[in-house]
Amino acid sequence: MTKMRKGGRSALAWTVKGLLLLAIAVVARAGLPLSFAPVVNVSLGPPDCTADVDCSAGALETAAGDFNNDGKLDIASANSASDDVTILLGDGHGGLTWHFSATATGGPAGIAAGKLNDDPALDLVVSKELDDTIGVFLGNGDGTFADEVTYDMGTSPEAVVLADFNNDTKLDVAVTDLFGETVSVRLGNGDGTFGELMQTVVAGAPYGMAAAKLDSDNNIDLAVSLYDDGLLATLFGQGDGTFVYGGTASAAILDDSPRGVALADFNHDGKVDAAVATESFDTVDVLFGNGDGTFQPLTPYIVGGFPESVAAGDYNGDGIIDLASADSFGVGDFDGSASVLVGKGDGTFQDAQSFEVDAGAFGITAADLNGDRLPDLVTANIDVATVSVLVNTICVGDCNNDGMVSIDELITGVNIALGSLPISSCPAFDQNGDGMVGINELITAVNNALNGCPA
Repeated sequence: MTKMRKGGRSALAWTVKGLLLLAIAVVARAGLPLSFAPVVNVSLGPPDCTADVDCSAGALETAAGDFNNDGKLDIASANSASDDVTILLGDGHGGLTWHFSATATGGPAGIAAGKLNDDPALDLVVSKELDDTIGVFLGNGDGTFADEVTYDMGTSPEAVVLADFNNDTKLDVAVTDLFGETVSVRLGNGDGTFGELMQTVVAGAPYGMAAAKLDSDNNIDLAVSLYDDGLLATLFGQGDGTFVYGGTASAAILDDSPRGVALADFNHDGKVDAAVATESFDTVDVLFGNGDGTFQPLTPYIVGGFPESVAAGDYNGDGIIDLASADSFGVGDFDGSASVLVGKGDGTFQDAQSFEVDAGAFGITAADLNGDRLPDLVTANIDVATVSVLVNTICVGDCNNDGMVSIDELITGVNIALGSLPISSCPAFDQNGDGMVGINELITAVNNALNGCPA
């Protein structure tokens, strides 16, 4: 094999182009490797708190947002055991620090962040399963929030979604009422308050929920998991804040005990697909959307024990949607785990790869905590007084460790792949440690050159 010279850019360009075309042809089958830093468990209380006295505890769900307007993502946690909401400020490098706690009496369960009024600060809405209300927390813009204002909902509200259901550009709120067997909606007034309660009957113990345009009418619809019935129900938005449910005959069959729902286009056909965490079967069920609000039969993927929630995102930087679940019973020796299903681009997924987090992982949030354009993972841990952070560390091809991948470094990687240079000339390319540079590792390096390495 002829060794390519570093300066042979014209011939090299065709070589790189050929390799990339080949890589694009196989990437749907292969996927790129995953890489996360070791887990960091962040206390939900101030530094001097003790877990059994005054730390917040029992986090069920988290929401990400820039709550103090410093350009860095922060995390808000709904804590069921301590009846409060915790704000953890991000340092822009993946670190989180306790900043503020607000009382949320009544069993906080779900949480969502959005701008409910016309000031620049993000606000929070928290569902509270024990007193059948939501709590609205208006942000002050500095990471603190005003005292909650409560609104009655149905019985045992769980998942909470903020979206514009009546097309007036103002955020509205919807919750699933687990024991009330309804989905409750209140329309936002644009000033941080909400209007009258509207409910849609959805029998079967509605639990998880996500919002998207599931058909062609341009209205926001809701996909709702029915815990008792093992179904995924579609509530069709009418554009005025009301919804229509066609009953179980129009719902998709899931594995038993479905929990969290995520919506995205997994197979690139322009139609929204669904992923649902099903705790009794230790699976994430994937269902392709038909574009009319209905779904095709499920394909189950094994994850960790008792998955409670699922989040869609591109976790390995290949431009393809992956899925991550929070597994409350963990995997193997892990007391809790986050399992990632790497997408192949055709709507199918590789076998799960599981990463250790703290005990009782319940909610999972994908958020870029360090500004590298790659989603990191945050789990809310119901059994302890922490949230867990997994920082995405994909960076292939940075030979000199300067945080960038240069053209010369890409050339080195191609030469290693062709056998013209030894792996010792740049071990950073060999992400999976097999002593070679593969097509997938070259693709990751090119993505890093175009988009930047993780910070």
